[in-house]
Amino acid sequence: MADDRIIALDVGSQQISVAAFSKTSGGGLKLEKFHRADLIGDPFDDAQRLAQSKMALKEVVGALKLKKTETKYVISSQPVLLKFASLPAIDGEKLEEIVEFEAQQQVPYPINEVVWGYQLVGEPDDFEVDVILAAVKSDELNEIDDLVQEAGLTSKGAEISPVAHFNALRFNYSDIAEPILLIDIGARTTDLIFMEGNKVFIRTIKLGGAEITKAIAKEFGTDYSNADQKKIADGFVALGGPYADHDDPEIAGMSKIIRNSLTRMHSEIMRTINFYRSQQGGSAPQLALLSGATTSLPFIREFFAEKLNIPIDHFNALRNVTVASSLESSGIASNAHNLGALVGSALQQAGPVPAAIDLVPDSVKADRDMDRRKPYVILTVAAITALLASLGFYFSRGTALSSEKAESINAKAAQLMNANKEIENLKAEIDTIDRKQEPFVAAIRQRVYWIRAFNYLSNMMESDTMWVTSLSPLSQNNPVIAEGGEQLVSNVGGGTQVVDSILIKGLWRENPLSSRVVYNYFNRLKEDAVKSQEANRPARFDLADKDVSELLNVDAGTEDDRFAYSWELRLPLPVENQVKFTK
Repeated sequence: MADDRIIALDVGSQQISVAAFSKTSGGGLKLEKFHRADLIGDPFDDAQRLAQSKMALKEVVGALKLKKTETKYVISSQPVLLKFASLPAIDGEKLEEIVEFEAQQQVPYPINEVVWGYQLVGEPDDFEVDVILAAVKSDELNEIDDLVQEAGLTSKGAEISPVAHFNALRFNYSDIAEPILLIDIGARTTDLIFMEGNKVFIRTIKLGGAEITKAIAKEFGTDYSNADQKKIADGFVALGGPYADHDDPEIAGMSKIIRNSLTRMHSEIMRTINFYRSQQGGSAPQLALLSGATTSLPFIREFFAEKLNIPIDHFNALRNVTVASSLESSGIASNAHNLGALVGSALQQAGPVPAAIDLVPDSVKADRDMDRRKPYVILTVAAITALLASLGFYFSRGTALSSEKAESINAKAAQLMNANKEIENLKAEIDTIDRKQEPFVAAIRQRVYWIRAFNYLSNMMESDTMWVTSLSPLSQNNPVIAEGGEQLVSNVGGGTQVVDSILIKGLWRENPLSSRVVYNYFNRLKEDAVKSQEANRPARFDLADKDVSELLNVDAGTEDDRFAYSWELRLPLPVENQVKFTK
């Protein structure tokens, strides 16, 4: 195998597969070698799965003679949290700061306990950019990385299966203009990948082939391994309707269990399609492609064609990939719908791809840090060596030459001092520019915060029996703006004032809970603030240690003489979201 080969490794829950690719003269890929090792048993049994994964990795590495080979590996979406967000279109480091702030809001774990990455997607001229955020707990990623390295491979980091599948989809089906939905059914999860022009959307469903096997095992009172063998040997999707059942009642019963499980999956798929169209501005897919081992079940294409009412086909990850003659006779084409992650990983390693999210485990991060420091270490050693040689030369030539060299060094030092002064002046200018940028960045952050804060306040109301009539900024419990628009709070004595809370006024109407509906609303806000504090995440409002009597005033409405009764709620703002202003 040539030195420029590309090794792709897919670490799945039910199988470990590896492939060797090479680049073709036209910039494409050629599949040279492939090997797969299946895992048996329940994929939800983590201890058993890890032990089998270790053996399977050693098997595939040995089969392709990959000891000490560098490679990236693809992990399933099961341990990964994927989120989509829209952010202001800002270039450079400021955008990275805003993305990191967004990650802290979206990830439900302390940010220092996860490995996370992101990818910008969408049109470059849009006012806002779409961001795919991906995060996985550090210990889970390090556990997989240790297995890869114990098998004899040199880890270059991890990729995510649905992102790799999207790259393979774009590479193989870029000639199709209609919106496409790729349904990748894994062992523990199913990834729904939408491709529409430059637009991409991904959602992971916690339902996969293993759930079907567990349902069969429960129905027939057997263990997972026997149920999985039954599914593979005799399983198919019941056609339903006027079609007759299988002659064997056990096989007929199993086919109906499979259909019921896929019907649950279809409900989640339809819910995702509706969300994609209503919230992401997407179109209904005109073609669906099936991927994953479960999609080998007979009549699964007919099932989804009936349910989705669009053309259905198996995903061909080798549609635009050349296959070596030694593999053509092995029937690799019949397994093409299971190779999407390998092809996507090879594409990312070969060059630029539409989406690339790298998750870097601790071992790879340490290696990259060392690689960045190597040039400086080499330069330092070279400088010390040169200095020692120069000192020896100076001492051997005597005092006269030493004086001459000393004068030369002093002159050079003076030049360096002037250069250093210029550098310090430039640094001061950069600091000045950065300080000028800070208000704009703060304004953008405040905009994102307030949009989310108002949506949050609305979403926390459980019914239409209460509503908001006005929101007013407060500074030290005093209104900042009068009803006529005049600013009330002044900066007597100089300095900057701060909006440290907001006053919400609203009305509630008669309902079974009476005025309690307002107190329940406050309690929900406070409970959410307490949970954020316990999870070490920023809270939207500073309510964790506040009492209802300090902040809420409700008209009890006991006279039954009005359509609605008033209430007022003061919400203290966290320090990081308080707004500075001057008269």
